Amino acid sequence: MNIILAGHGKIAYEMKNSIEMIAGQYSHLYAITFEPGDSIDNLKDKYLKIISQSESKQFIIITDIFSGSPYNAASILAMQLGNIEVISGLSLPLCLELLNLDLSLMNIENVYAQLDEVKLDFIKSFKSLSKKISTEEEL
Repeated sequence: MNIILAGHGKIAYEMKNSIEMIAGQYSHLYAITFEPGDSIDNLKDKYLKIISQSESKQFIIITDIFSGSPYNAASILAMQLGNIEVISGLSLPLCLELLNLDLSLMNIENVYAQLDEVKLDFIKSFKSLSKKISTEEEL
């Protein structure tokens, strides 16, 4: 299964660079940009270029914003091709978690359900954690 990161500007390329800094290279990880002047059709062409060159035909596309242009273009392709899962909320924890899953044992329909179990654990508040620790220490 392949993963395509997509977002406004160069966020996806920089996310891929950060992932590789932390976890190493992934041959099935790609990134595309959405630059000023690009259209939905440009984005679809960028996605299709990666899809057409891959041996694996299942794709997860992670976009930065729900209903933004990268998400909308990916959603159109998901409806047309059927072998694509589109997930919004591009973040380093989400990507690292996804890359730690054994995707070879999953089909495209199971991926989001698997992520659903851990997605709420990505956001942390120092103040909330500190209060929780203080409360536990008082007990």
